Amino acid sequence: MAALLACLLAAVAALGAPARASAHAPAHASAHAPAHASAHAPAHASAHAAADGTVTAWGYDLDGQADVPAGLDGVTQVAAGYYHSLALRFDGTVTAWGYNGDGQTGVPAGLDGVTQLAAGYYHSLALRSDGTVTAWGGNDLGQAGVPAGLDGVTQIAAGAFYSMALTSDGTVTAWGDDVHGLIGGAAGLTGVAQIAAAPYHALALRSDGTVTAWGMNVEGETDVPAGLGGVTQLAAGYYHSLALRSDGTVTAWGGNDLGQTSVPAGLGGVTRIAAGSHHNLALRSDGTVTAWGGNDLGQTSVPAGLGGVTRIAAGSHHNLALSRSAAAFQQAARTVTENAGTVPLTVTRTGTASTTVGYAHTGGQAAPGSDFVLTPGTLTFAPGQTTAAVMLSVRDDAVPEAAETLTITLSSSGAGAELRSPVTMTVTVAASDQRPDALISTSAGSGYVGDNVYTAGASAAQTRTTTMRWTGRTLRPGGFYVRVHNDGTTTAVIAVRGGRAAAGSTVRYFSGNTDVTAGMHSASGLRVALARGAHRLIRVQLELSSAVRPGSVRHVAVWGTWNGDGTRSDLVRAAVKVVR
Repeated sequence: MAALLACLLAAVAALGAPARASAHAPAHASAHAPAHASAHAPAHASAHAAADGTVTAWGYDLDGQADVPAGLDGVTQVAAGYYHSLALRFDGTVTAWGYNGDGQTGVPAGLDGVTQLAAGYYHSLALRSDGTVTAWGGNDLGQAGVPAGLDGVTQIAAGAFYSMALTSDGTVTAWGDDVHGLIGGAAGLTGVAQIAAAPYHALALRSDGTVTAWGMNVEGETDVPAGLGGVTQLAAGYYHSLALRSDGTVTAWGGNDLGQTSVPAGLGGVTRIAAGSHHNLALRSDGTVTAWGGNDLGQTSVPAGLGGVTRIAAGSHHNLALSRSAAAFQQAARTVTENAGTVPLTVTRTGTASTTVGYAHTGGQAAPGSDFVLTPGTLTFAPGQTTAAVMLSVRDDAVPEAAETLTITLSSSGAGAELRSPVTMTVTVAASDQRPDALISTSAGSGYVGDNVYTAGASAAQTRTTTMRWTGRTLRPGGFYVRVHNDGTTTAVIAVRGGRAAAGSTVRYFSGNTDVTAGMHSASGLRVALARGAHRLIRVQLELSSAVRPGSVRHVAVWGTWNGDGTRSDLVRAAVKVVR
């Protein structure tokens, strides 16, 4: 009869249906074979993701095990069973969903003070803060019959029809179905730091970083690789086992018919692992999840955009991921002009749940009210929303000012919200309303006109004129000298430009002994950085050919321009008048 029941179990599993009611018979034979083929994907069991609250679920969902309850948040740990799911909340209470044919989602009334959860095929376990264990659900093989007097428990694990508890003295207590020596194999173990339960085999991490395995060994799932050490976490699937090592890599052994022990090449930076029947999950240090192995029910199709993950759990054919929203400014620093108006400062966040993030002005030289407006507030992220913006209003005025900064800081104001770097953004309001001043003379040392006279147009420009008699030959008047001053309040970059000569004349520009004509004629001009009150001296060399007849005048303009929150220029002209 037992053999017949075992065969029936294998047939049911191959169809992908949960083994309910009479399928609770113990697996006394290796005929408890998992569903290796894609045939166990009924049309209504296609993988999907749910992202309500702080938990994301995907994979097989025939019994609602991947339908995360709406509004579930404040979750600190998750566990996944055969066809049900568990979530531990920050207040020590438990939420359960999925198949409940044996009461596995019927959380005992008044259960609180819970610190850890584990889920078997049809039963559930909760470790409480006083070191005791509460169990509920299927108990036909004693899997929910917690041994009397069991306390001092530090970790729990649940297999198909058995349970295990690690106690503070490094020993393991197991109860339930003893098929394949699962219960007896735990007896006598010492120096254990962590335990993991597969459906029909078990693993123990010893305090020296080595691994002990016992139970069913159909495909080498309990044949621990020789020399395996430095292990920090264990996980176990139906016919395979996983070990996370201290260097962030994963070692796998046992059955590999669906690629479950073929660890992806280059996988590193792993902080947690989980194993389903024929698939695995790895949580990486960047908060992303990598999955491999069987995917006939979408169990390794990690939802796009899933990030900020802190915990993972793998059920038979479905998965749970706990994400905490982690918000940060998109950039740590930004420069704007005074005439920028309203500036959006982008905040990005990982995670999928709705959450809020606060922000406020926290420092800098810029004066609130006169230089900018920013009212402390809160950004609200809807489920799935990844960006939002703090709106900064920059005030524009006509007062010359040096560059000023302001600092804006984020704060965590929502349940499940965390902050990551950069938490602050420094906004620099660039120097504003700076003023170039051009003066011109026919002598390098004196005689300049145009001081504090700001003219952008040639017709009103300050002009120095030299008169020369026509000789029938090239006329070479003495030089003109232009000083371009920075009349602003801070160091400024001023573009100095020079006009091109009119017909019958040529012009060259010099800074010291350097010919800067090309720069003065370029679109960007000769760019000079001038401290407040400093100037650059430009010598203008203008020549007239004999073709320029008496009564003619040839002009050339020189001007300095500052660009920032606006454009300010000042222009002067050199002129040569030809007479008889």
